[in-house]
Amino acid sequence: MKDYPIEIDDYLSGNMSISEQQAFEERLRTDTELAKEFKLQKEMLAIYGDEEWVEEDTDILNTDKAKQLKTFFLGDESANLKATIQEVVVENHASSSYKRYWFIGIAASIAVLLTVSLFVFKDNNYDDLYASYIHLDEIPSLVTRGEDNHTLLEKAQLLFEAQKYNEAVQSFSEYHQKETSIDPLSYIYNGISYIELGKFDNALKQFELLKKSNTLQAKKADWYKALVFLKQKNKVALKTVLNTITANSSNYKYQEAKELLDAID
Repeated sequence: MKDYPIEIDDYLSGNMSISEQQAFEERLRTDTELAKEFKLQKEMLAIYGDEEWVEEDTDILNTDKAKQLKTFFLGDESANLKATIQEVVVENHASSSYKRYWFIGIAASIAVLLTVSLFVFKDNNYDDLYASYIHLDEIPSLVTRGEDNHTLLEKAQLLFEAQKYNEAVQSFSEYHQKETSIDPLSYIYNGISYIELGKFDNALKQFELLKKSNTLQAKKADWYKALVFLKQKNKVALKTVLNTITANSSNYKYQEAKELLDAID
């Protein structure tokens, strides 16, 4: 069996001579197995050390799942996990047999990553939960019968109700650009449209605008942000916003937030 982990550790730790480094780097260009192992080991060091999040493969790291995993690793739960692993690494480093056990540490790290990934991304019936908490009938209508209505706003709501979400967001965006006095309910409708389109960042922006609207509707913003994270299956962010809601019993959807916290734990 090839001793890739030991060689890689020597290279990353600066324990090779210049000629050995040059020879190793040449092999990296020709030995695909070594190059793959090197990338993995380097990323493990970056994740469990003080370096910033590794962002070499931008295509992969720009996916929603990668962003969620990054959020987890930068959070408190991950800090405790990394501290525990670091203690094991330090103990092994102090041992004369550290080289021998380095590959075991790498294997353990991979196992931890897989466990964390399952923890963050497992379905846990999130789609069913989202369906049970997204009560569209609770959102007041933008169209008031018997009064002259803003045609663009009325059109946007009709498109929303017909589940033509792409057209709906276009109408809402046009309305937001043209008007100086915005109906805050339009942020809710537009945000939900973006959720249904899978454009979660855009949805969050709408609910942030709702929060800053300084209206009675503003208190609903955190709950709708929670729905974004629920649909996104982002457990870490979801728990954070639900904890904010349940911190005060007067907050909008306090009881539902408590139930949802119990359901995802």
